Amino acid sequence: MGMTETIDARLREGLSPSHLVVTDDSHHHIGHAGYREGGESHFSVEIVSEKFAGVNRVNRQRMIHELLKEELVSKIHALQIKANTPDEISTMKTGSF
Repeated sequence: MGMTETIDARLREGLSPSHLVVTDDSHHHIGHAGYREGGESHFSVEIVSEKFAGVNRVNRQRMIHELLKEELVSKIHALQIKANTPDEISTMKTGSF
């Protein structure tokens, strides 16, 4: 299983999202710190979960970091996170992140 699939599985298990997109952005970081040949070092996550209700942005990120702590220590160099509740998404004018 690749890192994209690992991230996806851990977040689905821990946060039961209604929407989740995990993207390997490593190709944008060739030559930068933390880049590894073959990718799987830099990721972005778009996630929508009821479990974020009443939780501020920093603590949402902490929730995700806790679920991915092993990977963040050993394999993931950078993780960009967009985390929202379903209600927040429905009130956004564009309907997207």
